[in-house]
Amino acid sequence: MANPRFDFNIDQYLNPYIPRPRLHLLPKPLSWILGYRDTPRQHLIGNLLIAFWSFVGAVAGICVIEAVFHTHPIQSQGTPIIIASFGAAAILEFNTITSPLAQPRNAFMGQLCASLIGVGLTKLFALSIHFESLRWIAGALAVGLTSALMTLTNTIYPPAGATALVAATNPVVADLGWFLVPVMVLGNVLMLSCACVVNNVQRRWPLYWWTGDDLTGGRESDLEDVEKHEGRGEIVVTAERVDIPAWMVVSEEENRMLDALRLRLQHKLGVSRTMDSDLTQVVSPT
Repeated sequence: MANPRFDFNIDQYLNPYIPRPRLHLLPKPLSWILGYRDTPRQHLIGNLLIAFWSFVGAVAGICVIEAVFHTHPIQSQGTPIIIASFGAAAILEFNTITSPLAQPRNAFMGQLCASLIGVGLTKLFALSIHFESLRWIAGALAVGLTSALMTLTNTIYPPAGATALVAATNPVVADLGWFLVPVMVLGNVLMLSCACVVNNVQRRWPLYWWTGDDLTGGRESDLEDVEKHEGRGEIVVTAERVDIPAWMVVSEEENRMLDALRLRLQHKLGVSRTMDSDLTQVVSPT
């Protein structure tokens, strides 16, 4: 348990002002690719399908970014064909899609924080005539500050560490200056757009756009809206299935635990029926 004296949760201050997503009001095809489901989540697919869709998504995401970065307006600024951190981002956003680290808020805000800190710190160090000999310190500080800021803002995103590092230590990226910020924003939008399409063919992504916490704040109108369009906030486990409200965020590990509970219940019921059958045979007249 966190020590209250050393704990800060920015969502306590932000969430009351964040409107609850109303994706159910959108046309079904659009709400589908944005991650909304009006039925309980299906069981996990096998890792062969996960491998296939992560391959398709990574190829599509990187190709789209490279194609856009290769256009004249962006290339004329000296932008490389791709920023290396997008490779790590593709693994997160197309493979481990149920991880909190792979959700849009973390992806977008993490990379934004990293590019701002990386460029700002590099420009500060560049004021020194000894900048080249101090570049390695700028890289370390950029990663450290990015990590701290992402922790405080609940936007931890591992690829952002690479963004901050190359912004300080890679001369080609560093020469972009503040232009790196819109480059990262554009790349993120393209990657997230591809993820919305590919990840929702057989899976579901994102689990949420801002947070997995309840954003209704106990407001009756919103709570009634949840019950009307998305079902009550109950997880129902029977021997045949597990029913999870579409809006409820459940990790892969929690999903496995619920499925294990279903199988255990199925086994218990099977044993109970066998015992009842045996008892009936014992007490039945011959």
